[in-house]
Amino acid sequence: MSSIREAAKLEATRMQSVNPAQYFERNLHQLGFGDPEHALLQTLKELTDNALDAAEAGNILPEVKVNVIALDKTYDFSRLKERRISARFFKVSVEDNGIGILPDRIADCFGTLLYGSKFFILRQSRGQQGVGASAALLYSQLTSLQPAVIISKISGGKAIYVELKIDVEKNKPDILVMKETKWNKKHGTRIELITPGRFTARVERYFRELAIGNPHATIMVRAIKEPDGDPIEVKIERAIEYMPRKPLEIKPHLLSLDPGTLQRMAEMDKCCRTAASFLAKHFSMISPKTARKLLFHAKLPPHIKPSQIKADRIVDAAKKVNIRRPPLNVLSEIGAENLEKALWNIYPDAEFVAAHTRPPWSYRGIPFQIEVAVVYGGESVQRDVSERPGKFKVIRLANRVPLPYDSSDCLLYRCVGEVNWKNYGLKIGDHGTITDPIIFVVSIVASKVPYTSAGKFAVAHDEDIKGETILALQEIGRRLRMFLSRRRKIIEKERRYEYFKEFYKLISEEVKLITGEEVTPEVTLERLFEEVRS
Repeated sequence: MSSIREAAKLEATRMQSVNPAQYFERNLHQLGFGDPEHALLQTLKELTDNALDAAEAGNILPEVKVNVIALDKTYDFSRLKERRISARFFKVSVEDNGIGILPDRIADCFGTLLYGSKFFILRQSRGQQGVGASAALLYSQLTSLQPAVIISKISGGKAIYVELKIDVEKNKPDILVMKETKWNKKHGTRIELITPGRFTARVERYFRELAIGNPHATIMVRAIKEPDGDPIEVKIERAIEYMPRKPLEIKPHLLSLDPGTLQRMAEMDKCCRTAASFLAKHFSMISPKTARKLLFHAKLPPHIKPSQIKADRIVDAAKKVNIRRPPLNVLSEIGAENLEKALWNIYPDAEFVAAHTRPPWSYRGIPFQIEVAVVYGGESVQRDVSERPGKFKVIRLANRVPLPYDSSDCLLYRCVGEVNWKNYGLKIGDHGTITDPIIFVVSIVASKVPYTSAGKFAVAHDEDIKGETILALQEIGRRLRMFLSRRRKIIEKERRYEYFKEFYKLISEEVKLITGEEVTPEVTLERLFEEVRS
């Protein structure tokens, strides 16, 4: 018994709280830094998300410059000799023309995990946890031992140069250098990291997909894949010259909350005297009358203090009372017309492009909206499709950000696979795969996207989201069927024309002998077709 007691005491001495930096230091794979390709792409994704957000916050058309330069230094992801997974170090920098960061907030923005302006605001945004950029910085310093270099400037201010690392034990920035510097930009931010990774075609493709989700942005990428190699330069000009509508902040809806969250909100409330006023003030679509009705169904008096409510009863009552859906005009969709312009910008030789936007809806009290598009035919489409032989290609977007991995786990991808595309005129191969050169785009915007993991690679299953996605795909399928039907008629007409062409010279000679009229073969053929058409 004494040995058991000693073991319990020993275990008690080991117990301590863990801050976010300590946790993610050991679990960065959960955020997408598990292998060389994921690591480089996730770094670029998080930094470009911040760049686009910074420009949009000031209603500025974004201009994002990305540099990826290979260094003559490698990093082993696996320490085992028999399973050596090596990657090259890259110097990565992302520069934007956004609003910049106040000097006293630069270090915290990049050097503290779970720090940001979006966590406590319920509205559509690319990121919400405040982990992304700081996680990329943490991964960089763990692998390269080098600090991040940040330059930021607000309008009318001086540029600030900062070198920093993350103090993992305290989850605080460790500032190595902070000084004023010269920078020939009016405003914006530039961050530079050294990180290991593997530059693949998927990384290049990511920026084309990012341009589809953000047609108002100009994206410039310069990459050198190997030391002393030739640079690859890609510039994707914006397809539209105006900013998208800003998403609006909304209050939470009762159907979107778990009982524990509701109970905590009630216990922390300091501004409401009664439970009825608490529900009416802090929740979407709850009037004083609806609040009293909810409390009646929950068997609670309306005059009790907020801290005295029974959250589980309130949540159950919300399912029985006919509470209206949350406001659906708070989202900022890409727009069917803008989506089509962006796709023509990326696939200029396509034969057919069409997009469709569904009306906003909600899942579990959270507003969302589905948009889909299709690109058919052309060499550029054929080239992209050939990268996935035997499979259809789906570009998935969540709040305008591409989802490059875990497609088989993603609801948006599975919805495309559930539609019977043969009914819409597409050719289906022996194994049920689409053989036509076609690319699907499926986009969701929401005040809270239900991702399957913290890495934000796939959208989780929800029946409301699935239903809206299937309806949107069916609508775009009907337009595709009309195009393919017209296309087949044109091809058939051309085939018949080519068939008659074999004989038109002979027929022209015969017509000349019979009528004595000098007629060119082309005129003869056109007269024959006129007879056929009439």
